[in-house]
Amino acid sequence: MAKSFYFVIQSWMLEDMKLKLSEAAVYAYIHGLTNSEELGKQGWHGSKRRLAKVLHTSPSTMNDIINRLEEKGFIHFNNGFITSTINRDVTPKSADVRNSDTILEDKSSDIPF
Repeated sequence: MAKSFYFVIQSWMLEDMKLKLSEAAVYAYIHGLTNSEELGKQGWHGSKRRLAKVLHTSPSTMNDIINRLEEKGFIHFNNGFITSTINRDVTPKSADVRNSDTILEDKSSDIPF
């Protein structure tokens, strides 16, 4: 049975790395494979055409994205594998960490809206 795998586009990929959403999706996928203990931390092993098929995009678009990520130094090729070069610890330091966008101010009022 094949192991299941999911990837997450982290906010730092968009904000700090300034990636477009399509670039962030490709980077997040490679980053997830690069850091997956279960999958051996090897990164993507396969053709760009296969990666395009997995991520439901055209081979030419995938080639452009991979080239941009490599030019920026965010990925590299090593022995047939594509691996991410940026590794960030995104584990919250405490259970009370929340996204500031979702914290609502307590506005006590008699107005129902």
